[in-house]
Amino acid sequence: MMKLIGKLTVVLAIICANSISFGQDMIVTGTVYDSTGVKPVENAMVMAVRMKDSLLLGFTRTDDQGYFDLSQFEIDTFSLVIDHPSFDDKTYYMFGHAENAEINIPAVRLAGKSQEIEEVVIYANSEPMFYRGDTLIYIADSFATHEGAVAEDLLKKLPGIKVDSDGKITMGGEEISQVLVDGDEFFGTDPTVATKNLGADGIEQVQVYEIQNEDGIGGDDETIQVLDLKLKDDAKKGYFGRVSGASDFALSSALNGNEYDFGDSFFEGEILLNRFKGSQKISIFALTTNTPRSNFALGDMSKFGLQNEDGANGRWWEDNTQNTSGVPATLKAGFYFSDKIGKKKGTKIGFNYSYYNTRLDATSASRSQYFLTDTSYISDDSTSNFTASQSHRINFSLESKLDSLTTLTIKPSFRYDMADTRSSEINNYFDLNGNQTIGSSILSDDDSKGYQLNGRAVLNRKFKKRKRELEVRYDYRVTNNQTSGTFNSGTQYYSTFLLDTLTDQEKTNNNSSHSHYGSATYIEPIGERFKLEFEYLYQYGFNDQDKKTFDFSSSSLIYDSLRTDLSNEFETIKNQHRGGIRLMFDLKKHSFSLGARVRNIDLANRNLITGLDVNQNITNILPRFRYKYQEGRGKRFSIEYHATSDQPSINDLQPVVDNSQPNRIQEGNPNLKPNYNHVIEVNFRNFNILSNRFMWAGANFTISNNSFADSTIYDSYGRTYSKTINVDGNMFGWAYAGIYLPFLERKIGLQPQVSASYFRNTNFISGLENVTTNYGITPELEIDFNLLRDSLTIEVDAKFTYNNAISSLNNIATPSTIQSYGAGFEWVLPHGFKIGVDGAYTKNSQSGVGYDTEFFILNAEVSKRFLKTQNLEIALIGNDIFNQNINARREVNGNVITDYRTTIISRYFLLKATFRFNNRKTREDDFSGMH
Repeated sequence: MMKLIGKLTVVLAIICANSISFGQDMIVTGTVYDSTGVKPVENAMVMAVRMKDSLLLGFTRTDDQGYFDLSQFEIDTFSLVIDHPSFDDKTYYMFGHAENAEINIPAVRLAGKSQEIEEVVIYANSEPMFYRGDTLIYIADSFATHEGAVAEDLLKKLPGIKVDSDGKITMGGEEISQVLVDGDEFFGTDPTVATKNLGADGIEQVQVYEIQNEDGIGGDDETIQVLDLKLKDDAKKGYFGRVSGASDFALSSALNGNEYDFGDSFFEGEILLNRFKGSQKISIFALTTNTPRSNFALGDMSKFGLQNEDGANGRWWEDNTQNTSGVPATLKAGFYFSDKIGKKKGTKIGFNYSYYNTRLDATSASRSQYFLTDTSYISDDSTSNFTASQSHRINFSLESKLDSLTTLTIKPSFRYDMADTRSSEINNYFDLNGNQTIGSSILSDDDSKGYQLNGRAVLNRKFKKRKRELEVRYDYRVTNNQTSGTFNSGTQYYSTFLLDTLTDQEKTNNNSSHSHYGSATYIEPIGERFKLEFEYLYQYGFNDQDKKTFDFSSSSLIYDSLRTDLSNEFETIKNQHRGGIRLMFDLKKHSFSLGARVRNIDLANRNLITGLDVNQNITNILPRFRYKYQEGRGKRFSIEYHATSDQPSINDLQPVVDNSQPNRIQEGNPNLKPNYNHVIEVNFRNFNILSNRFMWAGANFTISNNSFADSTIYDSYGRTYSKTINVDGNMFGWAYAGIYLPFLERKIGLQPQVSASYFRNTNFISGLENVTTNYGITPELEIDFNLLRDSLTIEVDAKFTYNNAISSLNNIATPSTIQSYGAGFEWVLPHGFKIGVDGAYTKNSQSGVGYDTEFFILNAEVSKRFLKTQNLEIALIGNDIFNQNINARREVNGNVITDYRTTIISRYFLLKATFRFNNRKTREDDFSGMH
């Protein structure tokens, strides 16, 4: 496999070398003076802009002698623009030729800045990327993309921005949490709908900035990074869209040795329609597929009845890239509308509706080894889950300027979910000699449904005194979820005299909550540089959980025998008061803020079955500090400290045994206290606009006291009994750094980066403290080439990950490594042809017996465009051509090492047709098939 990678790399290197060696470049030199023709002009911008499509071919600045040397771009017809803020710009039109590739302009005179009476000439920023305040702006047309590119393809060209295979976007190592289109959410909070479907040629700017997290309540400190796609004016007129369909006609099933049945066929179908009329925008979107593009999101685990799987060593968790394991099928559809209303168009309204219908069929196997002080156990588990879910989501927004100083924002949302989950699990336990001690099986079938209603109303008032501001906000959140189903388990004991056990039960879980938040924040300026911020928040919340377990009665043949030891009706009433003050200081390059919040939370918890009351009253002081330094438009540094505190959940507090995993019993702990966390964050970014280099670095460090941890007891067979307790001294640290280095006028981009992590977690095993430390480091190198007038794009990357977990209980170290190497190219050819190939080799070490994780994935696509406008595209797509894709991984949790293997989609082929249309009856380049 390594030989194949080597051959592919050599081929790509030869293509790159040939393109660089044989391509002749333009060289333009000259000297820039002021209007006298005597005084040199320093730091004037000199740009070469291609005539046919306004693509920026290259740029530079004059030195202190006014001299410039603009080179290393291919021969072309272009305009040479010389620009300086103190002078009028000057433009020369150049007709490049092999015999006229070197041009010298001995003296360029710039006239003084012109200004007509009652008219000011405003020039747009012509640099490819720059800062406007705290917003980083990329000029989209300055970065070449191929025909048919979508927003995601454009983002991959932007220095400092990285898009992974799942569509996750990071900027300078920090995750982009929200993607907007012209400042609005596009089909709710799913960023891939915009990045994978909007055409790159319709985007004018890409803006990256920070905003307050709207999901935070009442002035919470947390900020998130936002990426905003600003559309060109001509992309906001008329309509444009796309319809596509793909199928393998059951060919993939036949090639993989399955029965030739159209029921086993892979398929994709998609429709996108956008219509603009003035300020009004209407979009319709639909996607149906059973390929990995389904992107099943298991963040809704509690609504979809996957609690059993969550208890099995935590296989599913939020944002886990392995969550797409299994065979998925998805239908997504949505409608989006926005407009400005009123005589002065001062009110903006937005509405979107989305429907999700998702299925996931996942079969997995795992082997775990439990290390104790004097012995060890081994368990073999196999799990099969089938989940069918539906979701209806509605979002509405209204933003109205009541007057020139007052703005009202209202954002309600509603979501209704339904799910049916059927799961089966087999557990086998063995001793160190390989003798089986226990064998058990679990069957469950759950139906769940629930709704969630959220909303916020914000009134913001500015005053005639500059920087004085008042914000009043109200938030509410209402949830209601109902789950019912059957639970069957059986346990067989080996080499003992214990009798086998059988369990046949019906379980119901009805829980609801509603929370109301009211907050007010007032800012008062003190002089020119200082501001004082005062805030107050009040919260009232009510939670109700009603869990019932019934045994099957052989006499009545129904589930009518209530198990009070496995049932719980729990109520929680929460009252929170929080007040804070903060001093803020702003200078030209420096800004800082220092303050603290005082918070009192009163929790009244009552078990209505046992009559047990668990009451807590906690007062915290939560300090916070932030310093930011910004020099010019490219260099930023910030350091921030803040303290947080979280309360234990109802499930952690309730003193009721949960037997949904009979070999892993979990019970509550009414004595839990809230945790208290110290968080330090450091971030650094530096753009060199002239050289187009981008550097970034950052770190996050958290120390936690009263952390929530597991206290686990093992019986003689290896079964566990756990409850949540408080521990001190847990730590988490993460650091990263990287740099983007362009060469040959961005024909080559080099991006080395590295990240490192440190975890220190404490748990208790059979009453003994166990401290697990985990060290990890990941160096990575990416190289991209843009050749042959940007028609050939080549990408090469290599990554090495090292992790080592050490458990203090038995002093066992479990080092592991993951190596991954990838290469790919996309070549846009004449006559509408396009070829794309990408390959990735992965090798995991320390994977366990029978878990071979060395594999090579090769994907390819060949396409051709038809019609006069070339708006019809036919493509042949091959996924995992060598049929090697597997999902096997290792996890280390405390004293447990677990190896997993899960069935996933591997090889398939698709024949795909895509038709684009617009009101201009012209070519519609808004789609790239390489997804």
